[in-house]
Amino acid sequence: MSNHSHDTLQEQDETYLYENNQEQLYIGHSHGTKEIWKIFWWLGAITVVDILFYFTFDENMFRNIVFIGLGIIKAYLIIGYFMHMKQERTDLIMSIILPIIFILWGVGAILKEGASHMM
Repeated sequence: MSNHSHDTLQEQDETYLYENNQEQLYIGHSHGTKEIWKIFWWLGAITVVDILFYFTFDENMFRNIVFIGLGIIKAYLIIGYFMHMKQERTDLIMSIILPIIFILWGVGAILKEGASHMM
């Protein structure tokens, strides 16, 4: 009988330690809602600029470059803050960024090579 009560106390202690560790984990890595709202409003402002550029400029390369640039900025903010990549180690970040760079380089090379054969 005493063995059963001892196991119950040990389980309670382990649960208490687990809950405290989880609480410290969330407190230690909390970024606060103030930062999230700040990023939200930045994303909203960039989207408004996107829409203004779409309706005020004619279709040309400058407008396309602006769209791509604003899209990259929005992707950086979303991935960095909402997907918490800014808090990750550099190794993990590079394991995601480098393949994307190589894929984009490959697509660009294929498009350039294909364009040269069409002429």
